[in-house]
This record gives sequence, C-alpha cells and structure tokens, in this order.
Amino acid sequence: MAETKMAVASAVIVPEVEEQPTESLESGKRRNSSFSEESSKRPRLNSETGRDRNDTSHPSTGPARLSDRRKSGQLEERKRGQRLFGALLGTLSQSSSSTAQKRRTDIEKKQQAKLRLQAEEHEAQKKRRLESLLTVRRKEQKKYDKQSVSHYFVPLTDKSG
Repeated sequence: MAETKMAVASAVIVPEVEEQPTESLESGKRRNSSFSEESSKRPRLNSETGRDRNDTSHPSTGPARLSDRRKSGQLEERKRGQRLFGALLGTLSQSSSSTAQKRRTDIEKKQQAKLRLQAEEHEAQKKRRLESLLTVRRKEQKKYDKQSVSHYFVPLTDKSG
C-alpha cells in the first residue's frame, strides 16, 4: 500500500477500501468485515472465572441457559403482576375524602331516607285500606246474618190467624 496523504474535510478519517476477495463472501447475504476480528480486538475476559470468552469449557450458552432466562423472565413478570395488583388493591381500599365523594354520600343518604319514608307511607296506607275493608265486611256480615235468621224464624202470630 502506498501511503498517500489526502486532505480531510472533517475530523473523521475514512480508511482506504481494499478489494474483497470473492472467497470471503461465504453466504452471499452479508459481506465479511474488512478487519479481522481476532487481530483487532482483545479477547474478552469472563468476569466470573477470568477465563477467555472463547474458552469452551464454560457452558455459557446452550439450552439450559435459555430455559433459565425464560424462568427468570416468568418469575419477574409474576412479581411485577403481584406488585401491580397490590397497588391496585391499595388504591381501591383508600377512602377518598374529596368533596365530590362527600356530596355523593350525602345524596345517597337523602335518597335512602326518602325511600324509607315512602315505604312507611305505603305500609300505613295498606293498613288503612285493610281496616276499612274489615269494617265494611263486618257490617255486611251482620246484615247478612240478620237476613238469614229472619227467613228461618217466621213469627207465629202471622201463621195462626
């Protein structure tokens, strides 16, 4: 490569593009990066054991780890649901002492009192009607009894004459 100085219009230097060999395109969908991964990057150290990340003796990936992730996700979701439910119950159990709530309770009490008075009046009217019916029935019964008795007993003086 020949080093040539180029004028840079910004603070960013664009690397020179090298032609990619055709064998570097393995799948045809993506092109390989222009830098080799192993030479440009330091190997990462695992925080638990201090070993390289490329070490195959540590089972960091696999079906066991995926199932652990799913279980922990489900557990977190369940805990979140419990927290939300607890917050909802707490909100519902609070008695709001706002003026609107006080007005509502006052209105409800007045309506209950009106209903009670109406029910009492209705019961009183019912009793009055029943009493008047009973008095009329008693009077009618007395008249009926007098008429039925008078038919059976005919005065003797009228027949013997």
